Amino acid sequence: MRKYILKSLIFFFMAGSVTATEIIHYQNLPVTIELHKGQERSIQFGSHVQVGVTKGQQMKQLFRVQSAQGAVHFKPYEEFDKQRVQVRRMADGQVILLDLISTEAPENAEKLEEIRIVLETDNEVPEPEAEAAMPEPVERVTPIDLTRHAAQRLYGPTRLHRDRAGISETTLGVKGAVRIFKGDARYATVSKPVLGYSGGGYYLAAMYVRNISDRAIGLDYLDLNLPFSHATFQHHSLEPNGTPGDSTILYLISERPLKETLYPWTHYQDLRQETQAIINATN
Repeated sequence: MRKYILKSLIFFFMAGSVTATEIIHYQNLPVTIELHKGQERSIQFGSHVQVGVTKGQQMKQLFRVQSAQGAVHFKPYEEFDKQRVQVRRMADGQVILLDLISTEAPENAEKLEEIRIVLETDNEVPEPEAEAAMPEPVERVTPIDLTRHAAQRLYGPTRLHRDRAGISETTLGVKGAVRIFKGDARYATVSKPVLGYSGGGYYLAAMYVRNISDRAIGLDYLDLNLPFSHATFQHHSLEPNGTPGDSTILYLISERPLKETLYPWTHYQDLRQETQAIINATN
């Protein structure tokens, strides 16, 4: 079978990717904004704004605030408890209340993501009746879309989970461990399906892969021993068993239903026994 190997398709929510943007819907209640001492955090308002700070905040020099092109950038100089500021949008006069809290950044903590604050009026987009009555075209689902969707579910925060038209969860049809490798990784790993999706004529199985050996191993697409058309490893190497990084996810895509492409572990054990029995009978 011809194999098309996808490169890493990991979204912005994974290590080494672009910082995500947190969406907050403003409902006329103060929004608490977490800050880390010495680190700048940006908040998008979608319109030019004015920021109001108190004289006490200015005299204490607790934080730096800069505003440009609809974004406000806060950088705390020290740790502090709740500090309230007012942000007024120039376009419509709307006032947004922010409660800033500054703490020391935890060791090895990633930079806080940007924030976008959305008002109810921002969601009101009038449409002509003729356009509103027309159904939106459904985009074709590709193997990349399936992989990205599964990665979101497994690695992304819940608030970023979105349903995608044309993609539906499907039954894996297999329980327990599955032997998916040949070569060095065959007996050094244990794998099991954890999630299945279908769409666009493709079927995806998200396979949990764990290193059960006491040495680091590399994962090779050429060692996959199941029918597939596309495959993507979340990580291409595994650390020794019992250490951080000893497991990963393999996204395996086929054009056949998963129950026809995934085989229980016992399938390979029985096959090996049958092969050995044939060898013994011919000797």
